[in-house]
Amino acid sequence: MKAARIIVAADALWIVLSRPDLPSIARWPAVFWKTIPRTLLVRFGYFGLHPALEWILFALLILVLVAVMFGFALRFTAFAAGVLLYHFAPLASLLAAGDFIGMGGLTVPTFFMFALWAAEPGDRWPLKLAQLLLALSFLMSGITKVLYTSWRWYTGPNIRQLALTYWSLGSQPAALWLGTHETAAWIVALGSLALDALFVFAVVSKRMRWIVLPLAVAALIVRSVVFGLHWLAAPLVLLFIVDWWPCAESPASSTASSVAATAVSRSG
Repeated sequence: MKAARIIVAADALWIVLSRPDLPSIARWPAVFWKTIPRTLLVRFGYFGLHPALEWILFALLILVLVAVMFGFALRFTAFAAGVLLYHFAPLASLLAAGDFIGMGGLTVPTFFMFALWAAEPGDRWPLKLAQLLLALSFLMSGITKVLYTSWRWYTGPNIRQLALTYWSLGSQPAALWLGTHETAAWIVALGSLALDALFVFAVVSKRMRWIVLPLAVAALIVRSVVFGLHWLAAPLVLLFIVDWWPCAESPASSTASSVAATAVSRSG
């Protein structure tokens, strides 16, 4: 859990610090906020728009995320981080996609912080929860593609058209190359299909991770180089590797450490 805690907290901190002016949204004209239902604002803890208070809470969020990274007073800092991430996530989503309802790249960190607060020492379920939420984001992405554009989204011609569209917007050389190479476009299409459909199985099967993790890395590279899209939650893919790391704490090792510590204290 130690490695998972560091990964998730660092990712959340990275996303938060990538938008250092996030609290300034509270200064937007009142006419803008009229389009957002009052009940929705209250749901995320906006009982009023107070820029000074938002800056204080933003600074507190950074401090508690750092504290979680170092494992300091987790019963308090993890809960505080979860509450503050829940509060600021809609603003980050608003800037990224114009959507105040979603939580964007902070969905997994928010749930993980609450899970970390609720878990007992040695519990592994917060890690599994984070893995499941990340995997479900791929599955739901695939379902959305099929529902709104049909199965043809996962075809070479569609990928070529998509690449050419992005090339016309950003003049990415790699996008033009992909848009003019049918075989490469089909590889991207079928790789995307496999990733969206199979990622959820990586939660329960380490063998499946040998398939989906390389696909995920390849997808991140294609999204960045070809389409100019950067996924801020990309570091969370490491959560599917953390089970294999020696530094990952297991219930057995935690229990053994506790027993050893007790024995030492009694002998002293």
